Amino acid sequence: MDNESKSLRYARINVYLTAALLIVLCVGMLIVVPGALKTLRHAEDTLSRIDSLAATAEEALTTANALITDNADTAGSMMEKFNSVDFDSLNKAIKDLSDIVEPMARVSNFFNR
Repeated sequence: MDNESKSLRYARINVYLTAALLIVLCVGMLIVVPGALKTLRHAEDTLSRIDSLAATAEEALTTANALITDNADTAGSMMEKFNSVDFDSLNKAIKDLSDIVEPMARVSNFFNR
C-alpha cells in the first residue's frame, strides 16, 4: 500500500468516526434537551409559587405589624389609665365597705338562727 491509499483509508475512517460521533451527540441531545426543558418548566412553576408565597408572607407581616402597632397604642393607653388609679383611696374604700358590711352580716346571721 502506498501513502496515498493509506491517507485515503485514514480519511474514510476519520469521516466514519466523525459521523458516528455526530450521531451519538444528536441522540444524546434528543434525550437530554427535553428533560432539561421539562426541568426548566418545573423550576419556573416553582419560582412562580415561591413569588406568590413571598407576597402572601409580606402581606401577613404587614398586617401583623399594623395589629401590633394598634395594640401597642391601646395597651399604652390602658397602662396610663391603670397608673392613674389611686390604689390607696381604693383600699380605704374597700376597708370602709368591709367595716359597714361586717356588722350587718352579724345582724343578719343573728336573725337567721
